[in-house]
Formats: sequence, C-alpha cells, structure tokens
Amino acid sequence: MRRSKGRKKLSMWSALPPYLGGKRRLCPLIFRELDRILPRRIWPSLTFLDGFLGGGSVSLYAKAQGFRVVATDIAERAIVVGQALIENSRVRLAREDILRVVVQSGDPAGRVEQNYVPNVFTRAQARLLDRILTMAGEAPDAAKGALLHLLAIRVALVAHPMSSVRAGTIHRVSSGEFEAITPSCLHQYIDGLRLRRPDRLWRLAQQINGGIFQGEAKVLKADIVETLPTIEADIAYFDPPYPGVTSYEREYRIIDEILEGSSLPISPFSAKGGASMLDLLFDHAGHIPVWILSLGNAEVTLEELEQQMHRQGREVRATAIRYMHKSSQATEEKRRQNREFILTGWDPEAPLLRQRLVHRIKIGHVAPGEPADAVAGVKKEATAGGMRVD
Repeated sequence: MRRSKGRKKLSMWSALPPYLGGKRRLCPLIFRELDRILPRRIWPSLTFLDGFLGGGSVSLYAKAQGFRVVATDIAERAIVVGQALIENSRVRLAREDILRVVVQSGDPAGRVEQNYVPNVFTRAQARLLDRILTMAGEAPDAAKGALLHLLAIRVALVAHPMSSVRAGTIHRVSSGEFEAITPSCLHQYIDGLRLRRPDRLWRLAQQINGGIFQGEAKVLKADIVETLPTIEADIAYFDPPYPGVTSYEREYRIIDEILEGSSLPISPFSAKGGASMLDLLFDHAGHIPVWILSLGNAEVTLEELEQQMHRQGREVRATAIRYMHKSSQATEEKRRQNREFILTGWDPEAPLLRQRLVHRIKIGHVAPGEPADAVAGVKKEATAGGMRVD
C-alpha cells in the first residue's frame, strides 16, 4: 500500500512543470501545520484558496487532500497549469493528440519560429511548439486546450538546461558546435533534440496525465490583492514572489511572451521592500479564518512576519526551514543562509475555529503521536519565535 501511494504521489508531481520557488517538497510540512489547527477529517468540507498559483504544487496537493480549491494568478503560465491540472478532473492528452502534433505539415513559420530561432530554440523545436500552440487554440474543449498549452510549456523547459529558457548557447546545437557547450549541460540539450520523437513526446504527455484526478476546483486569472475581498474561503495560502530575489517575470520572460504576446511587469512583491505588500494582502483577507504564508528570508525576518500577522489580531505559529530553490545554481553561502519561513495565522474568534478546533496549539510544541518531520534530514529546535528547523 505504501508503495502504491508513493507511486501516486510521484505521478502527481511529475505532471507539474519544474518551477522556480515550487513547493512540492514542502507540501507535507505546510499541510501538517494546517492539520494542527483544522483536523484532516473536516478538510473535504472546506475551501482552500491558493492566492499565488505559480507552478501549481500546493493547489494540486490541496485538491488531492479533498479540499475545494480556488486558485488565482495573474500570469497565463500559471493559469495554464491550473486549467490543465487543478480545474480539470477528466480530460487527458491522448496518443492521437501527440501523433497529430508530430506530423509534418506545410504550415508557414509560426510566431515561435519567426522570433526565437536560432537564439532560444532550434528550428525543429520552434516548429513543434508552434504546432502544439496552434492545436491548443483550435481545441474544442477548454481543458484539452490547456493541456496542450501545458505540453508546450514542458517542451520549452525541457529544451534548456535547468529549465531556464533564455537566449544563448542553444544555437551551437544547430551548428554542431557541441565542444563549445558546457559538458554538464550538453546532455540536456541533446535530450531537447529528441522532443520531436513521438515516444519522447508521449512520455511527457503521460507525465502530465498523471496529475489529473477527481476534485472540485476553480481557477481565476486575477490580481489576488484586488480580488481577495470577493473570495469566500476557509484557508488562504499565500506564496507571493519573494522580495529581493530573481523575479518570475525575468525568469519566465520568454514563456510569457509566447503565451501572452508580451512580457509581464515585475510584481511589486518582488521589489526590495516588497514584504510591505503583505500588510495590504492581510488587510483584504480578514474574512478568511486561517492564513498560511510561505516566504524566503532574503529581505525579511521571521519575527517581522510574525508581527505583521499579530497586528491583524491573529494567533501565529512560525517555522523556519533550511531550504534552497534551484540548489544546483546556488552558491555555498546561499546554501548556508537561505531559509524558508512558514507562518500559520488564525483568528481564534472565527466560528470555524471555535467549533472545530480540537488540537491544543502551543508554539514550539509537537504533540505526541503527530506525523514525523516532513523534510528528510532536518533537525528541529524550539526557539522563542517558534519552531525553527535547521
């Protein structure tokens, strides 16, 4: 049984695109913190809001746990993931879809081929992307269109080492200058050349299909700060862009241009001092009984975040975890210093908590019999600010 559950979890995660700041490794810990306040047996009766959908891992995990999910984002790349995997519970990519994608056609050069060859994609990769995007636009079913758009995103990411789609070395692949490519990246470029093969593309489609299962969800393309007062939910999860680090808009500029026709402006959350935006977010979320916040430590401390929640009248449980995004690209100093903060804030007077709270919540205390630590190889230390994981 354990082996079957493990395969199901792996199948679910393989559906998602690799995403800067993705939370799939932290999901068990995030939802364990929620379980301390709202027991799992009532989760299917609750609505879970994911205010920054991003790569989709937290929304997909919440759906798998039985929550009704509402997810929002302003970027089409995130909405594609949401419509293909979170909102969709029945439609899948078929082998026939893949065969139609790879068939040779006499279509004129599309937008990707016209604008991104040879600096970002090879001509064959660009023609493949244009074909997938054309099929997505013609799909009679919105969910099938979203799945094809997600396939295009996955193809673009596979074509580049470490899933960083940008202009540069890839033109050497077309010209055969393999000796000029960094050896650690060469095999990823070679794998990208195989994407037109039906078997390779079908494996990618099967990975996407592994994230499709029954559940209730709604995805909104909207600014969460503006939309938040209109959304009814029991739990709000906030994983905003982190202040003072690489912005999603820079990292995914080419993906955004392909999907939306232009790049996106940098989020105010990403700016230096962007943590002040959290006050506005919390102001608009006062009607939601439970908040969960994920944030990095580049520009803000755990204590400062606790105080922001306390000012809103929330009880707070705070956790700091040694955690690294894109560890393969991180310096040794970043590996030592980076922390991920997870804060749970709840309104003790909310009817949901007055009726349902069955766990005694003590800052820094783990009750006997609670699940083992969700992050392998970490050590917990109780501190005045909460439970710190190092």
